[in-house]
Amino acid sequence: MVASVVVNGRTTTDREYALLALSMAAYPAFRAVGHRFDLSRFSYVTAAIVLVGTLLTAWAVVYDRSGEYKPLVLGFGEGPTVFSLTWCFLVFALVSIHLSSRQWRLAGGLIALPSFVFAAAMVRHPFIALALTLVATAKTGGRRQLAVAGVVCLSIVVGLAARPAMSGKIIGLVVQNAQKPVVSCDTEDTFAIRIILTREALTLLPKVGLLGQGIGTFAQQSCYKAEPHNVVLQAAVEVGVGAALLLAAAFILALMSVAKRARSEATASFVFAGLVFVGIEYLISGSLTNSALLFGFMGWAVGLPQNDGHETGGDLRPLAGP
Repeated sequence: MVASVVVNGRTTTDREYALLALSMAAYPAFRAVGHRFDLSRFSYVTAAIVLVGTLLTAWAVVYDRSGEYKPLVLGFGEGPTVFSLTWCFLVFALVSIHLSSRQWRLAGGLIALPSFVFAAAMVRHPFIALALTLVATAKTGGRRQLAVAGVVCLSIVVGLAARPAMSGKIIGLVVQNAQKPVVSCDTEDTFAIRIILTREALTLLPKVGLLGQGIGTFAQQSCYKAEPHNVVLQAAVEVGVGAALLLAAAFILALMSVAKRARSEATASFVFAGLVFVGIEYLISGSLTNSALLFGFMGWAVGLPQNDGHETGGDLRPLAGP
């Protein structure tokens, strides 16, 4: 990346360079965390944030009159999405720690109610990433993880049914764009927009040099003036194919490093699920200059100490049981 900046010169704002530097700094910062992480305390704090976000989003769903697909939460259109991403990490924490039957009833509410509200708020890509993550990590979570997936899916269906007019409008947009031979740059469907951006990035790939064309240049050329929402494609276009391959290799090595321990350690299970989740998220809604979670979880996965056969706390359960 440094070589790309040297060769291509200053191609974006100082703010974007600073964000990229902070994102990459998350790798060593998270790597230093290791097992010095209280998963139970994290769950309590995150649950409080999710409850506040759920209530704010529910209020917005009922009273927002902006006409947007997603209601404005505290004036922000992406408010429901941000709160839903926080909720996803709460889900991973809950399926990684040992809970009694009584605690699971409370946890079920913390899973079902937010998913219903966020689905009614027309949040989409976090649910896709969550579903794929639950499937990809099913072996580490046992039956409870599959039960969580079922609760989430049912809550999403009910949430979408609660706003049939808006759900139908979005489904209509998706069907309409799927039937078009070419989707133009005037569509409002965010999935169609992602397809357009991906095609633009793939078109640019053969034209960029070994070190890419510079940070931030894709958005300057795109018809939507936006990043491609895929961090690997963005890295390939802006800093070179070699950098994109190194990023992909670092992610795969981090996954391999934590995967085996995820079956027997609660913290490792949480990190593994979080890493899979942010990997998927950054392939469908990622930004190279705002990728602190991606670099952070990669560093955390690599920095976890080797399993010594013991759990990291008395309240943690073996995750590979029947």
